[in-house]
Amino acid sequence: MEKRAEKPARGATRPVPGDVQPQPQHQPAAATTQMSPSPPVDPEIESLQPVALGRASDEELMRRTQQGDKQAFSLIYERYSAPVLSYLYRMLGNVEDVESIGQEVFLRAFRFAPTYRYPQKLGTWLFTITRNLAINQARRKKRSPVRNVTELNLEGMEMSGDPYQVATRATDDLEKREQIALLLKALDDLPTDQKEVIVLGVFQDLSYAQMEEITGTKAVTLRSRMFHGLKRLGSLLGSEEKEKS
Repeated sequence: MEKRAEKPARGATRPVPGDVQPQPQHQPAAATTQMSPSPPVDPEIESLQPVALGRASDEELMRRTQQGDKQAFSLIYERYSAPVLSYLYRMLGNVEDVESIGQEVFLRAFRFAPTYRYPQKLGTWLFTITRNLAINQARRKKRSPVRNVTELNLEGMEMSGDPYQVATRATDDLEKREQIALLLKALDDLPTDQKEVIVLGVFQDLSYAQMEEITGTKAVTLRSRMFHGLKRLGSLLGSEEKEKS
């Protein structure tokens, strides 16, 4: 018996002779990309936020200096050059000494930047260097480390010259001028230890904790020196005024 051709299922298309039947295509396997691990980042560098240098704290600028950022150290110099020179003028009193020691302060600060430990106050660290160099210079010259006040910061302003020139530039008030000039002259007559604590605490506006770190002297001793220094300063000012009257 002849076999009947099977009828195509309903809905199926009958193949046409000569047609090429499409072959099932294999989808290529999705390529797997392997991410290479990121190199380790120094936590000290990673913690430095991309903040504008002008708004960075002194301590942040010093950390950047430790990473080789010379622009950051330039800003440190701009911020501290006047206070450092002012301190040296009052402690040494010689323009040539002040200029040479002032340069040495910042050369050492840059050279020994790796020894700075964040978050120590940069001002304390820098004034420790300044004070040590000033004391060494005074010993070499065999003279008192405080002589001839030639520069004074008053109310945040830098002024240089003899007491009367400083007073003249500081204010237009004739009475205040006289008081400032007498103060500067009397300051030079104080014992060295009392003068130092007044220079650091009053003119540089440092705390007793900062002064203790800079001088290596206990805060209680510094307070005593401040008390007796200011008391003696007042007596000297009183004597000056009596002599003038």
